[in-house]
Amino acid sequence: MAASRFLPVFLALVSAFISVPPSEANGGALHFRLVHRSQLEGARGDGEVDAFRRLDDITRRDQLRQKHIAETLRSPRRKAIESSFEAPILSGAYSGAGEYFVKLKIGSPARDYLLVADTGSDLTWTKCQEGVTVASSIGRRRATEACVPSSSFAPYKCSTDSCESLPFSTTVCPTPQSPCLYDYRYADGSFTKGTYGNDTVLVTAPDGSVTPIRDVLVGRSSDFQGVIFDKTDGVLGLGFSPISFAITTAQLYGGKFSYCLVDHLNRRDSNYLVFGNNSRASQLNIRYATLVLDSMIQPYYGIEVDGISMDGKMLPIPPAVWKFVFKEDSIAGGVIIDSGMTLTSLVKPAYDVVMSAFRSYFKDFPTFTQQPFDLCFNVTQLSPEQAKRAGPNLAWHFSGGAKFTPHIGSYVTVVAPNLKCIAIVPAAWPGISIIGNIHQQKYLWEFDLANG
Repeated sequence: MAASRFLPVFLALVSAFISVPPSEANGGALHFRLVHRSQLEGARGDGEVDAFRRLDDITRRDQLRQKHIAETLRSPRRKAIESSFEAPILSGAYSGAGEYFVKLKIGSPARDYLLVADTGSDLTWTKCQEGVTVASSIGRRRATEACVPSSSFAPYKCSTDSCESLPFSTTVCPTPQSPCLYDYRYADGSFTKGTYGNDTVLVTAPDGSVTPIRDVLVGRSSDFQGVIFDKTDGVLGLGFSPISFAITTAQLYGGKFSYCLVDHLNRRDSNYLVFGNNSRASQLNIRYATLVLDSMIQPYYGIEVDGISMDGKMLPIPPAVWKFVFKEDSIAGGVIIDSGMTLTSLVKPAYDVVMSAFRSYFKDFPTFTQQPFDLCFNVTQLSPEQAKRAGPNLAWHFSGGAKFTPHIGSYVTVVAPNLKCIAIVPAAWPGISIIGNIHQQKYLWEFDLANG
């Protein structure tokens, strides 16, 4: 097993991040705009998804993803330009999916794709069913041409060492010149199958200039299954892996990438996924934490945690739940950051302590259970004094002294009209805890993979 690597991840408040217009960003930066999925639905004329049904969908997908992550970590796979760019990320809250999305231009001729931005995936792929009309996920649903061959797409040959070394590549190789095929499985049981190859990605800087990034590993999927893929054009792999878009692109832009996730309940918010030096980060109160990058947890990003406090008091959580213990066929303890997981999950020993503290804080509230949450309350049933209490101040204490204080609304969360719940769920022990995307909202997360 490869030795663990420890690198810094920067945290900064998003309020300052939003206040700087994109036009003021570093002209050499690579910027992708972040937008709510609800905005896309508004453009298509879709109605809002019922709150409880949306919650059920998100919960089901989270449970499947959590199970998949646990199974993956039990049996891990064995198999510089000083500038930057930025792109928008979209929240999928109002579509019944908890993911965030980014628009990207790929191929020659370039075509727009709406991709799930996932720090738990390493493969970037797009739908491409030859001879089949594909409905666009961008803006209003419109019939588009059948998958058009890209003149810049160079498929890998199945007989090469490069094909054999790629994750999820198949052994199908009828002739040495046949394409390298993949069969990629996701946490919720969905899958994608297609051809590995290199293609060109076009990115637009804030000043309007277009830069081609050549030889990016992209899968062209001829077969896929999953509810989320009905609403998107594929996946943007942001995981820690030599083949991921995040790692290969960050290497071209100073070894850094960062993102800030928008409020999943605010249709108007948008923000950015940035590769390279984020000019706005220099204006913020940056705190440093330590990433754990290990082949045993690839493609996930681990983070070193010392504990959790509530209203300034450290909670008596067993230290063992925070420490990664790598065994030959399993992992016990540790925390990962996952943009594809909506809710934050804590392994049972930590969850029980944290929920006990929440119950103590809300002991005079008329609380009840609303699956999957163990502690909920109806805001219309609160007294005037109770209504003034938004919730306790929760803080994650990262190794090295950094403290992450998520916004109260990211854990005392509105899950339906007049209904708030503690949006933290239990995970099995031994196992790992996961900081989900709602918990991460309104913070800038910058991954410095070059200066650790």
